[in-house]
Amino acid sequence: MMPERKKEITYEELMSIHRQESRQKVLAKVSFGFYRQVAGYLEALEERCSKENETSSDISGMLLNQLRRAQEKSAEIYELRMRKIALMAMTSAFGAEPRLDNATSEEIEAFNSLKNFFMEHHERTLRPICGKKEELPEKTEGRREKGEKQEDAVEERQTEKSETTPESDRKETVIVRILEDLPAFAGIDHNYQLMKEDVISLPKNIAEILLRNNKAVEIKHSL
Repeated sequence: MMPERKKEITYEELMSIHRQESRQKVLAKVSFGFYRQVAGYLEALEERCSKENETSSDISGMLLNQLRRAQEKSAEIYELRMRKIALMAMTSAFGAEPRLDNATSEEIEAFNSLKNFFMEHHERTLRPICGKKEELPEKTEGRREKGEKQEDAVEERQTEKSETTPESDRKETVIVRILEDLPAFAGIDHNYQLMKEDVISLPKNIAEILLRNNKAVEIKHSL
């Protein structure tokens, strides 16, 4: 029994596969040895072009055009199919299950290589990032917020300290006579520069400080 002869692809079949590959997202159905068949077809066509060139320039020109078009479409088929293979390999590396029923032996080899590449690249690039819990930024943020709260608390205490005097005490005034020259000091409303024998109406809280320290004497209103 003679071995079965390998089927050869024709120009019409090549053009039909190109149309299918251009229009659909999945791989068009081709034989398992498609690329070897295409290579054999192009090689045989080149030989025919060479032979016909010696006998008939008209036929040779037609065959040459056919050869160029076949080469162009073959290259485009390869590019279209490999784009689909690359996409399937990438999605497969991330857990998808693509169908390779219509893939050729060369495409299956490319698929496995690309899938391994994407898996290794994922491990090398994304896994260290995705695997880390961003504790440091959270802690840093926590420390920053804590620091801001502490600063706010200090400011609040300072504000409270400057406003511990009740509103009634700030509005209530006492007339005093200054007993000695005093250094300039800041009050709630404005600065003071008091000299000996000055008679001035001061906020109650300031007057009480001066009275306690014998820096002034109160001048009471006479009824």
